[in-house]
Amino acid sequence: MAIKWLIFPLVVVIACGLTPVFAEESKSTESKEFVVTLDHSNFDDTVGKHKFIVVEFYAPWCGHCKSLAPEYEKAASILSSHDPPIVLAKVDANEEANKDLATKFEIKGFPTLKILRDGGKSVQEYKGPRDAEGIVAYLKKQSGPASTEIKTAEDASGFIDEKKIVVVGVFPKLSGEEFENFMAVAEKLRSDYEFGHTQNAKLLPRGESAVTGPAVRLFKPFDELFVDSKDFKVDALEKFIEESSIPVVTLFSSDPSLHPFVIKFFNSPNAKVCTNI
Repeated sequence: MAIKWLIFPLVVVIACGLTPVFAEESKSTESKEFVVTLDHSNFDDTVGKHKFIVVEFYAPWCGHCKSLAPEYEKAASILSSHDPPIVLAKVDANEEANKDLATKFEIKGFPTLKILRDGGKSVQEYKGPRDAEGIVAYLKKQSGPASTEIKTAEDASGFIDEKKIVVVGVFPKLSGEEFENFMAVAEKLRSDYEFGHTQNAKLLPRGESAVTGPAVRLFKPFDELFVDSKDFKVDALEKFIEESSIPVVTLFSSDPSLHPFVIKFFNSPNAKVCTNI
């Protein structure tokens, strides 16, 4: 009996000694932040080290910023394990010392997210979702090639979404001036449109027999459903994509998939409107 009473206090002491260690480890794990905090002192140096980084310009008093914060942090934690890791950062644009940064990046509202490429040499608007899952999917795509190669019918059916504008280049070979110009435009406009390319026009839906490369086919969920061009001058290709993506007639409804087209419609003259109530 005496032996039992001697052992019991020893067990209690050991258990009590271990408890604070576990609690400290748990606390440390939970408190780790994945979103990098930037300001005027470290912004250029940090951005300059990354080929791809996303920066949120926020204000502490902004309600939308507060709603985005946990989703943005969750996305950052997931993307930190991406290969290569995708870095998400934030800047308090309301702080006086950071006002010059906000001016430089033309921040007019909060939160505003910017995608910075090649050490900050290229800046694009973030136009993706605001929930963690959507942020992750959007940025994985944005960090990859500007144009997706379509090799099979399955690739084509999975890539060409009937509710989106998709631009596909058809080329006899994936080289040469036409292909390079197409890829340059894809890189420039990748945050606004989805780009793909293929060497086999027969993989494409909607009148594929009429397509001979090099050519560009723009698929859209309105008007004539697709339109082609063979002008590969960079300016002409940009103009073709921008003009072809504006509906001649649009449906104004509560369907969120139609909102981007409605916005384009109202920014263009001489169009008709159909309302669905």
